[in-house]
Amino acid sequence: MENKFLAKSIKLSSVLALLAATGCAEYNRRVLDGMEARGPEFTRTLAKEYETLGHTEQHIMYDEWSANYYYTKAIQAKNGCPVRPTCLDRWDIDSDKLPELQVARARLMRALEFGAWEAAPMMSAYAQAHFDCWVEQQAEGWQKEDIANCRAEFYEAMAEVELMLMGGVLNVAPSNMIFFDLGSAHLDATATAQVDQIALMAASSEFAGHILLIGRTDKVGDAKHNKNLSKHRALMVKKELVRRGVSPHRIAIKAAGETPGPQVDAHNRRVDVIFLEYK
Repeated sequence: MENKFLAKSIKLSSVLALLAATGCAEYNRRVLDGMEARGPEFTRTLAKEYETLGHTEQHIMYDEWSANYYYTKAIQAKNGCPVRPTCLDRWDIDSDKLPELQVARARLMRALEFGAWEAAPMMSAYAQAHFDCWVEQQAEGWQKEDIANCRAEFYEAMAEVELMLMGGVLNVAPSNMIFFDLGSAHLDATATAQVDQIALMAASSEFAGHILLIGRTDKVGDAKHNKNLSKHRALMVKKELVRRGVSPHRIAIKAAGETPGPQVDAHNRRVDVIFLEYK
């Protein structure tokens, strides 16, 4: 009897919470419209990202509860107050999905505590908002494409954040460069041997971080084509690293397109491999 009463109470509480959220979402959206952004660039950007997510949930997904969740966080951020990434124990997430999210949150928290909110305020805010989006979508569990998109945006943003914490792309020398033939994304024997070495380094107990692959081309040909080619070069290296046992979640790619310099230079037809470590 007691269990049945408890179950009914939980159901009733959920219904009441949903009804309250329906009104609160619209109210909080109007509150946001009338607020002036305060605080550092990180919280101002975070407020915009949360507000965008709230708008998407309210007007596209018709999810008032999630909209209110994001609007509430946006109000806090717009006031210039600290807003932490969502705590995982507050969400009902399948046990097989939880470990990756725990690692991702720890990665984000470490970067923020290291000063990413100052060194890379906009990208850090973007990473945090998309981590929260990933968690919220994963808890719902049925919108697979939205889960994948939020997750991918988080990983891409975190690679940028960690690169900025290391000094930025202009100040970080790649640990390896993998070269390609003109117009090609094919790995030759030399490049394959380099991928083998990189995979061994990634598996080393001395490195527990992540890898950024930056694809590049020379200036021969159309710029749009070269941008796409640089992406495929980075993707090819990632694919081969994953085949060698490196987790895809530890590898981010960036398509840099044409490299400044001479129009034809074999040195520019490459993928830069950067181990994202900061201390």
